[in-house]
Amino acid sequence: MRKRRPLMSGPRILEGRNRANAQEAGSFVDKFEDLEKQIDALKIEHMNKVRKIRGQQGELLDDAKSQGVPKKVVKAIADARKFERKAKERLDDLEDDDKSFAVDIRKALGDFSDLPLGAAAVDREQGDDTTSAIVDAVKASSTDEEWEKAGKKAAEVSA
Repeated sequence: MRKRRPLMSGPRILEGRNRANAQEAGSFVDKFEDLEKQIDALKIEHMNKVRKIRGQQGELLDDAKSQGVPKKVVKAIADARKFERKAKERLDDLEDDDKSFAVDIRKALGDFSDLPLGAAAVDREQGDDTTSAIVDAVKASSTDEEWEKAGKKAAEVSA
């Protein structure tokens, strides 16, 4: 008969038996519920920290607005920088040949074209097949929400 070793300390199946009795099985459920409570406590703690930071962001945006800087401009630039960092990380992960090709494409289209906002702007201009392929690649690497948000911002910027 195969012996089982516990994965963690605490409740375990006794060696030499195929099944735990009801009390032993119940101890697994109790331990699992304790771990779930720990996860919930961490989620609450995390969300409280996030809520505090979001409040600080709101205050900062209010300050910017009071100084004549529109909130949507601050958010748009911050989003563009986030997308740029994400794009740089993806480029850095490419193999050398692919990276060289990507750099050539980026030079041909401009620095902003490989980000969702720039790609959405290029898409609005309905470029050639190469441009469309690049726009499609950027679109595929973005979530639908990121793409829609970038498209709206591109429309605002071009208006």
